[in-house]
Amino acid sequence: MKPTPSLLIATVALLLAGCGKSEPPRPAATARLLDASDIVEARAEPLARSAPFTGTLKPLNEALVAARVEGTLAEVTVRAGQPVRRGQVLAVVESETLRQTVAEQEAQLANQQARLGLARVKLDRQRELFARGFISKLALDELESDFAVQAGSLRAQQAQLKRAREELSDAVVRAPIAGVVYERAKNPGERVARNEKLFGVADLSELEIVASLPAREGAAVVPGLRARFTVEGLPGEFSANVVRVNPVASSSTRTFEAYLRVANPDGRLKAGQFARGGIVLAERDDLVVLPAGSVRERGAAPWVMVVKNGRLARAPVKVELESDAERRVAVSGVVPGQSVVVAELIGMQLGDAVKLPLAAPR
Repeated sequence: MKPTPSLLIATVALLLAGCGKSEPPRPAATARLLDASDIVEARAEPLARSAPFTGTLKPLNEALVAARVEGTLAEVTVRAGQPVRRGQVLAVVESETLRQTVAEQEAQLANQQARLGLARVKLDRQRELFARGFISKLALDELESDFAVQAGSLRAQQAQLKRAREELSDAVVRAPIAGVVYERAKNPGERVARNEKLFGVADLSELEIVASLPAREGAAVVPGLRARFTVEGLPGEFSANVVRVNPVASSSTRTFEAYLRVANPDGRLKAGQFARGGIVLAERDDLVVLPAGSVRERGAAPWVMVVKNGRLARAPVKVELESDAERRVAVSGVVPGQSVVVAELIGMQLGDAVKLPLAAPR
């Protein structure tokens, strides 16, 4: 049986009506709320690349004070740990014998001066007689020779007296530098020999660190670079400057030695403390600093994941400076204030919608 025209018209109308209905809307993607530990707010701050070092603080200036004369210590005026001024009396060696020696030398000098004076008078008279022809040239020469001998004896006696006075002065042991007594080797009443050590004195106002450097950093460290370090038991960081570098590595440890000068005007640092720090090879303070782990694909085209307009986005960056010690990098390509993802967001990808926490870590 053939369909009637009215049935065909009704069927077409139903089909057209069905095509005119729209599909129901898809539900909107739910934005994931990020945790505060997932992101950081980008900000510019200083970052340094440093050569790590370890070393021991030593006094730049120290002196071992020895006895300059032999004798018995009559007095010792200082103890270990006591500050002293340059020239301050540290000890006195019994000096009665030395005083007697000085007195004897003074008397001998006076006698020699008298003998020389008499020889001069005789010589002057003989010169007058020679001028008148009363004595021979040989006789005059003998008197002139005797006068020269007496003058030489006087100079020798003067030298002996000077030496005796110096020894008497050396009986008083004085501090050669200002500093702190760190060792006292003798007590009053003990016998001391010439050149025997009595004291150790160190000036702690300026210290030095003999810093051991890894071989890979040795060539980069040069005089004039700054350094920062810490010591156990004292809070905060301390500053130093590289003053010289040993260009030859140690044959046993394969490390280089750099010598760092440390100002210590307040005396907080002590000789013998162990220092650990870094010599600053490069430093920037005008770039955004991020955790090193936040930079992705470091080899080819590094980038970081940021939150832009409520979605995860890719931001190409250039690593300008890296600090291995701090595990942070200074980058260009990110502006301060941007939210940078520092965690692995499992199950999420670029373009996904996210919500920021109320306060991102700085």
